Amino acid sequence: MNPLLYILVALKCEASVLNGLPGEVVFTGVGLRANDVLDSLDLKPSDKVLNVGICAGREKGKGYLINEITSMETGRRYYPDILFESGIEEMPLSTSPGIVNEVEDGMLVDMEAALICEKVLKVLAPSDIAFYKVVSDSGKDFMSAGEVAEVMREHLPEIKKIARLLLENEPEKEYRFLPDSVREELRLTYYMRNELDDIEHYCVVSGREKELLDLLDKMRAEGRLPAKDKKAGREVLDEIYSYLR
Repeated sequence: MNPLLYILVALKCEASVLNGLPGEVVFTGVGLRANDVLDSLDLKPSDKVLNVGICAGREKGKGYLINEITSMETGRRYYPDILFESGIEEMPLSTSPGIVNEVEDGMLVDMEAALICEKVLKVLAPSDIAFYKVVSDSGKDFMSAGEVAEVMREHLPEIKKIARLLLENEPEKEYRFLPDSVREELRLTYYMRNELDDIEHYCVVSGREKELLDLLDKMRAEGRLPAKDKKAGREVLDEIYSYLR
């Protein structure tokens, strides 16, 4: 199955200049408003997601490929796995729940990237996502919609390059860290095994592998693992989902 590339943008003025890209441009809205749109995406494991847009930083007009995303609200970190060579400077990014008034040197801030990671990494591998951000302000000197459109137009060649490389990328990295015996302990159906794969991906990119391993040890100590049947395994898997949210 050929992968479908979703190009996610928060502002209409950003989306207005994204012509000639090999994917479907999706307008998400800003911040938490993006959640409903993200929930409606019919993502398949073979798909790709590219988030492009403006961010706050110190070097106005400069664009960066994002290699680490931190939620300022939860403290969770996500790591897009950039397996392709683009020649584009990479930087970490923080996602704020609101508008920031000041940005320090070496810092980039947006309002959507961590939300996107939280949603799409339940389905996609970290090597199937990419983030490209262009600095529009330092928390004070905001651009107009027209200025945003113009600066995004200037970065269209870089955005097209990333989109092409993302679609060409064939990830080889393995994100499974749980021993195969865990799948037997949980008495998982085929569908539930895919769900556990998604949980493993999420734990790796958010740095929560130890939390999951400790939770499984706790369930063993309580006698809940190995699960007595598939129904009990389903209950345990649902509890793991609930704990990691």
